[in-house]
Amino acid sequence: MPHKFQYTLDLLRSVIHQMPAAFPQDRHAEMDAKLNELEANTSATQEEIEATIITFGKEIWPYMEAYEQFYRGYGEAREREAMRAKLSEPARAAFDKFVNDGGKVEDVRGGAKFEELLAPDIRAEVVRAELDSHDAVHEEIEKIIADQSAGEFAGYVEEHRKKLAAIEQKIGELRALSTRMEKWAPEILDKAKTFELGFGYVERAPTLEDVTREFQYYVDIMGLV
Repeated sequence: MPHKFQYTLDLLRSVIHQMPAAFPQDRHAEMDAKLNELEANTSATQEEIEATIITFGKEIWPYMEAYEQFYRGYGEAREREAMRAKLSEPARAAFDKFVNDGGKVEDVRGGAKFEELLAPDIRAEVVRAELDSHDAVHEEIEKIIADQSAGEFAGYVEEHRKKLAAIEQKIGELRALSTRMEKWAPEILDKAKTFELGFGYVERAPTLEDVTREFQYYVDIMGLV
């Protein structure tokens, strides 16, 4: 029988299993064990599961962001060229125009701009080419990180850990506003939690600008100085 909060547990599973191979595998195993423990515990609450999503998300987020940064530098061009080699001439020309107009390989899987600019038959061909190219390119990138660029990748991780710390601090400041005016407290606390869930990508990943803007909004409506 599924757990009462199976949907939230499935979100936790997606958080754990989306991490790049560069994430420490012993810690990955510990996270899987915690997931299994929660699934077996019929008394586990939604709040407990969501707290685990946030905790694990904060650990994984710097690695995910570092991998995305590394991919943009080393992998996106490789994937784009691998895709082009698989396309017919009309599809290749359309895809090149899409990229030249600012589209990205990652937009191929459902990006609104991709849906708008390419004809349905061309879209289908480009999607097939991306699916055929994706895994091989990402396997290559994982190998480059492990064999040649571990130090560079570690630097990216540390850079994003610092960004995480700054965002966490601002979320803390936002949460502290909830003590200043009871009327706004539930709304503020909900916004803070949503930002934190974004570290697991079950909500939109937060930026410092996002949280700062939200913080300033409540400062303004409360009339605080």
